[in-house]
Amino acid sequence: MFTLVTACMNREAHLRQSLPKWLRLPHLTEILVVDWSNRQPLDDLLAIDPRVRVVRVEGEPKWILSYAYNAGIARATQPVIVKCDADCIPSAELLNYAPGPKHFFAGYWRSGAAVGKPSVNGQCIFLKSQFQAVNGYSEVIRTYGRDDEDFYDRLIAHGHERKEIPPACLDFLDHSHDDRTANQFAGADSPSLERRVSRDPLYNEMHNGWLARAMPWDSASRRAAYEEIASADRFCVLRRDRSLDITIPSTIESQARLFALRYMAKQLAGLSDGAVNTLDDRACLAVIGTRMYRGPQKGPVPSPAARSPAPRQILSQTV
Repeated sequence: MFTLVTACMNREAHLRQSLPKWLRLPHLTEILVVDWSNRQPLDDLLAIDPRVRVVRVEGEPKWILSYAYNAGIARATQPVIVKCDADCIPSAELLNYAPGPKHFFAGYWRSGAAVGKPSVNGQCIFLKSQFQAVNGYSEVIRTYGRDDEDFYDRLIAHGHERKEIPPACLDFLDHSHDDRTANQFAGADSPSLERRVSRDPLYNEMHNGWLARAMPWDSASRRAAYEEIASADRFCVLRRDRSLDITIPSTIESQARLFALRYMAKQLAGLSDGAVNTLDDRACLAVIGTRMYRGPQKGPVPSPAARSPAPRQILSQTV
């Protein structure tokens, strides 16, 4: 009845700790692992249990959650999907939270943050038919942040109530935010201020929220296409046709970037709306650099994400 879908790029150490615990969950028919171009293919996981399937996607230079999970969930065989990140250790009670025709379950970031588990927000349980109705995760969102909330918002708009998975049902393996995003910024290891800001969780939350509003994802949006280049029992190898990727216009990308930079500058410097709206990209970076970083070779001060008032709720406003 349940398919647990996870996706992984070069974080197999987490996956190999989580997988045996997932297999103990009751009523679990299938675990589908999306191997998103891991350095070492994960087909050896098939020997662990006959319920494990692996979908490997070759040739991907960086991690893109929306592509990876859409590819996996589309190939799940069961009607109920448990979306579970590689670092998540759910309790046996998780599968008591079964979705229905008019509701789904997801963790809530505010409840999770209160007990040191902000990552609960990305874990969810829904019907595959619900996923299909809203066309899955928005593939306009290609960096960490807002992918989960955009998916939930569209499910709600489609008439489904969001119910909460209690944080007590979800534990996580310890790792840093840099570990989480390391494969998303492949080759982007420059110490420049611009590179640092582009990795900031708050920047990505605001940037991706703008993209989602400017290019709303719906049933008419074209998901990534894959060529099957190999197939065997419980294992297949795919390659994405990048020529069919949806192009994000440069004007929209520029607007999303400026919105995110202005929001960060406003939070860090306590600027008024009028003052922050006079800043261009360079001026925003100057404000952010002065207040967020101690120097070009030193680490950041605590992220504004920890101080800002509910950034997930700001996206209905303009800066």
